[in-house]
Amino acid sequence: MAHARHARRLLLCASALALLAACSTPPSRFYHLDAVAPDAAPQDAARPAAAPLRGAEAQRRVIGVEGVKIPGYLDRSELVMRAPGNRLVVREFDRWGGPLDEMVTRKLLRNLEADLPGAEIVGLPLQRDFPLSQVVEVTLDRFDAAEDGPAVLEARWRVFDQGGDRLRRLGHTAAQEPVSAAGDPGAVADALSRTLTRLAQDIASALR
Repeated sequence: MAHARHARRLLLCASALALLAACSTPPSRFYHLDAVAPDAAPQDAARPAAAPLRGAEAQRRVIGVEGVKIPGYLDRSELVMRAPGNRLVVREFDRWGGPLDEMVTRKLLRNLEADLPGAEIVGLPLQRDFPLSQVVEVTLDRFDAAEDGPAVLEARWRVFDQGGDRLRRLGHTAAQEPVSAAGDPGAVADALSRTLTRLAQDIASALR
């Protein structure tokens, strides 16, 4: 009998400790990427803004964008930031609102739609056969921010003509954007969104 009472006390204590631990765990926060409006996008002073596609040409063009590839260290729900000593810091309670590669791809599509008015921008693969004028492939080598530094994007991309059969252009984009509040995940997400705007501008220039 005494052993049974002692076991019940231990079980109650363990349950109470587990409940306290659960109550003390901070809630997760979720972040997304914004497609930056063209008026808010930074312009390279050395490169004039490209003219819109001519109406007839734009109506004929359907541009397919493959899913953006991201590096393995970013293939997780938590935000990852850089720290001194070549360290990567995983922010356990600061998370993306969905798979990062899908979020990046959606925002790139929206930015390209803004940069190429009149052209049809579609994500690949398509559910049905559709004639494509050009195909874009993008690989991110870096997409993060240091705890006390700017947001950085490094990307390699390729543009294909003839529905993806002929390589037209190889490109590389390296972009940095200041983080308004160093180390703040929301400010980091905003700055990373702006780097995607610059990536879209480079790709749009190659598509014109």
